[in-house]
Amino acid sequence: MNSKIKISLVVVIGLVIASIGWFAFKNTNSNPENVVIRELESTAPTQWDLAKKLTGRDLLLEEGVKLEHVLTVQSSGGTTSLQALLANNIDVCTESAWPPYINIIARGGKIKALLGVTVSTKDNECSRQGLLVLDESNIYTIKDLPGKRIAVNVLGAESDYVIRLYLKKNGLSISQVELVAVPPEKQEQMLRSRQVDAISVTRVHYEMTLANGGVRQIPGTTNFETKGEAVSGALSFRNDFIERHPEAVRKYLRAFDGARRIVYKEFQKDPERVRKAYADISAEKGSNPSLAKYFQATLWNPDFPFIADKDIQWWIDRYIESGLLKPGQLKPSDIYTNEFNPLYKKK
Repeated sequence: MNSKIKISLVVVIGLVIASIGWFAFKNTNSNPENVVIRELESTAPTQWDLAKKLTGRDLLLEEGVKLEHVLTVQSSGGTTSLQALLANNIDVCTESAWPPYINIIARGGKIKALLGVTVSTKDNECSRQGLLVLDESNIYTIKDLPGKRIAVNVLGAESDYVIRLYLKKNGLSISQVELVAVPPEKQEQMLRSRQVDAISVTRVHYEMTLANGGVRQIPGTTNFETKGEAVSGALSFRNDFIERHPEAVRKYLRAFDGARRIVYKEFQKDPERVRKAYADISAEKGSNPSLAKYFQATLWNPDFPFIADKDIQWWIDRYIESGLLKPGQLKPSDIYTNEFNPLYKKK
């Protein structure tokens, strides 16, 4: 055998070995059992925590999902969580409203909403978000807002855009008010100390502020009054993670959906039992167990299993009206897909 043939054989054998090694690595890397999904650490009880406390079932273990909790990213809302996702500091953002999605994806960000996690309906107390002021405030209607300071959890999030919308409906502009970024847990204090004139706080902190008395809501400022019934927020992954680990993503979503259904069902049967579990977990995590009395498991409900085009198109239309998007620049399918939803069936 001459030297040229020998060299050719060595090259071919080397390529075969390299190919086998690459495919072995690729298969190992795509195995959902070997994928660790990074998510933000939460001091409040999660769906996983509550489902396990209420039923003894570990949905993550059942689905073979491995999580790594990231403590280094401080989140004050969906916008910062999506930014952490985009920066590859985490692999999943468990909740954000639609405006940050539109902002990020319109600028080329490669993320995808996969599962609706919050809904806005007329009767959903858990999704209430309205502008609160002190009883003695001289703000009685939206038209009284010019010149006032309004606390929001983060600039560029849903509260920011909802405020813009109801101001516009009343012939006013966002430039006539001052938005101040304040963490939700500090907003009530800021209002009562008169450092801000109004707060746009949500959920537990909204209910707690109302329960503490001395405040009232400005009519016409709730999410439902502004944009009607809709899936209002979603869970997401980066596109590259979805492409590399589709089965791991599916397992995560099955576990997440299973956990939230357990919590929702148990809350319908016995709300106080769920609140007791919430308080116990809060104490174990070092957070505030007294917030449990305001907890409601109806932020999402089974009547809204899928994200729909209309949920996002409404926002896209508002962005186009405001000149923030060009017509045709984005469509709902650029932002979400139901393909990974556990209930989704291809036609």
